[in-house]
Amino acid sequence: MSDGFAQQIEDASGMLFHAQDLLGQHEVMLTVSMDALLGLTARIIGLDRGILVEAWNRQDAALEAALIAEGVWQAQRALSRPQRLRRVLLIEPDAGASTGAISGILSRWADLGMIALIRWSVAFEEPGSLEVLHQTLEAATDQVEWGTADALIVDRGPGYAFRALSDPALVRRLCQFPVPILTLQGGHPNLLDRLAWHAFETTEAMEAVLTDILREEVRPAGRERLDSIVRELERIAVAAAMARSGALYD
Repeated sequence: MSDGFAQQIEDASGMLFHAQDLLGQHEVMLTVSMDALLGLTARIIGLDRGILVEAWNRQDAALEAALIAEGVWQAQRALSRPQRLRRVLLIEPDAGASTGAISGILSRWADLGMIALIRWSVAFEEPGSLEVLHQTLEAATDQVEWGTADALIVDRGPGYAFRALSDPALVRRLCQFPVPILTLQGGHPNLLDRLAWHAFETTEAMEAVLTDILREEVRPAGRERLDSIVRELERIAVAAAMARSGALYD
């Protein structure tokens, strides 16, 4: 298989692919048809995914070892737990994919004014996804530097491998992202899950941690005191408005 043909497969699938992954004996799925003129023909319609998963594991392990040696791999895990949750960055599936539950939760919080939500949509498994992810990460970095941010949440949505998330250049940038990255663990190997500040097994587990951060932010503010202040300010405003308007009756 030529490098050019392997590149075409990668471009069409959106997954990193190397021809050497196919060395050896492997099972393929075929459709077979009989034609009066052409005779018996067969077309490959599938390949045992275990072949690629094994190769991806080897590639990921090699890159992880290299980043550990550089002292980069542990950078996300060394970040402190967010002390507040006011500006949240979200990378989510594009409109063509179903939105995950965590995206809905964050949208509700933003609608309620609890957080400011800055979001980007990415077609994770489409051709060109790697370039889009680099551009998105650049925009997210700008948000941190110019507008501050408390966390970056990656919601990949449904899909198979998301191999762009194991690209060496992208992984190095993700390791060095200046605020904690939170993600849901995927069903197949990619490096984002292992490098992130925290990878959650379920949406409920991620929501629990985010809720706890919000709770810790509210506690030192003295909610009872603030509620009393709000009620008194509202009473003063009403009294002032009535004084300006004059009495309704003599």
